[in-house]
Amino acid sequence: GIGLHLVKEYTELHNGKIEVTSVEQQGTNFSVFIPTNLVPNENLQKLQENESEDEIMVLKGEAPLAEKARKKILLVEDNKEFREFLRDEMNERFDIIEAADGEEGELLAMKENPDIIISDIMMPKRNGFELCKAIKSNINMSNIPVILLTARISKSAEMTGYEMGADAYIAKPFSLALLFNRVEHLLALQLQRQKEFQQNIEVNPQKLTITPLDEDLLNRILACIEKNLSNSEYSIADLSKDVMMSRMNLYRKLQAITGQSPTDFVKTIRLKKAAQLLLENRYTIVEVAYTVGFNTPSYFTRVFKEQFGITPTQYLEKSGQNVT
Repeated sequence: GIGLHLVKEYTELHNGKIEVTSVEQQGTNFSVFIPTNLVPNENLQKLQENESEDEIMVLKGEAPLAEKARKKILLVEDNKEFREFLRDEMNERFDIIEAADGEEGELLAMKENPDIIISDIMMPKRNGFELCKAIKSNINMSNIPVILLTARISKSAEMTGYEMGADAYIAKPFSLALLFNRVEHLLALQLQRQKEFQQNIEVNPQKLTITPLDEDLLNRILACIEKNLSNSEYSIADLSKDVMMSRMNLYRKLQAITGQSPTDFVKTIRLKKAAQLLLENRYTIVEVAYTVGFNTPSYFTRVFKEQFGITPTQYLEKSGQNVT
C-alpha cells in the first residue's frame, strides 16, 4: 500500500525508476533503478533546502529520531543474575538494553544512544570508571548521564567516580527506590534545563550542559549561528560541517541537550536574538527580521508568535518600547 507509494516517490526524486514483473502463482519482482552519476533532481534539491530534518534523513536512509515516550536505559553489569534482576524491575517504566562489561557497554552506548547509563564499577575488560571516562570524553555521548554502582563505599572510590564524570554514585547494597529516585532526578534535571532554555531569552551553555565538552560544543554551535545570523541560506549541513559533526550526531546531541532538532534550535536562536534586538529599540521590526535571517517579515511574525506567544509588535508594547 503506502510503502510502495513512498518507494516510488523517493525513487523518482533521485531520477530513478521502478519496474515490475509479475507471474501468476509464481510471484512478483520489483526492480529499483537509481543512477549514481546524476545530481538529484530539482524536487529533491528543494526538499533538502526545506527545514525538515526527518524527511532528509529518510531520503538518506537514516531513521529519524522521534521524541521517545519511554526513556532508554543501558545497564552495564557483569553479574548476569543481578543485571537480569534490575532489568526485570525497571522494564515496566523504561526501555532496557544490557551489556556484560564496560567494553560492550561503550559500543552499545554509541549504537543505541541511551538516555541514562547505569554501570557497575568492578567488571572485566573495562571497568565502570573507564567506561564513564570514555563516555564523558566522547563528544557524541558526553551528554549521557552515568550512574555508577559499587560495593566499594570508600570516599576515595566515590571521588574517583566523580572525577571520571559520573553524575551519581550509589553504593551496594541499595534499595530500588533509591535507584529509581536517582534516575528520575537526572531525567527531571535534563527536562528542567530544556525548559529554561525555551523560556529564557539569553542562552547560557554552562547551565544547559553537564560536561565541559558539551559546553564547548554548544559555544561553538552558537558562534557559528551568530556568524551566519543574517544568512538565510545557512543550512544544517553547513552547521554540521563547521562544528565537525555528522548531521545525525548533531541531531542527537542537540535533541538531548535542548530538546530540539538542529533546525528548530537554529530558528530558536535566531528568534531569541531578534527579541534582544527589539528591546534595543534601534531597528524596525522588518529590519530585525532580515538581520536574524528571515526572508519575509510575515513569516518572522508568525514564528515569533509561536515562540513567545505574542507578535513582535505586542512584544515591544509589553516592554514599553516604541513600535516601528
